[in-house]
Amino acid sequence: MATTRSVPVRTCIGCRTARPKDELVRIAATPDDGVRVDPAGRLPGRGAYVCPDPGCYAQLRRRSGAMLRRALRTDDAAGTEAALDALATVAVHPEVRDRTVRSENA
Repeated sequence: MATTRSVPVRTCIGCRTARPKDELVRIAATPDDGVRVDPAGRLPGRGAYVCPDPGCYAQLRRRSGAMLRRALRTDDAAGTEAALDALATVAVHPEVRDRTVRSENA
């Protein structure tokens, strides 16, 4: 009997939507380097996840990164602003991936 692996699910701090971990971008507060975007999801430290949706990014920007600082439990305002700038260039895409499988005949 084959076992199925469960997919890790994380919640976006912008829109509070639960999605599979591989659809979100991780931002990490590392002990050595401060707050950084972690596309691979492997950096040590506390992490927060954000959708690659421009609406989630805009909501984080509108609140001046306060939601991100709270999620990461840090007071580093300059580091969170730099991470949000990096997130805009690395991860925010106008089209969010859709994992719906469609038939070619439909």
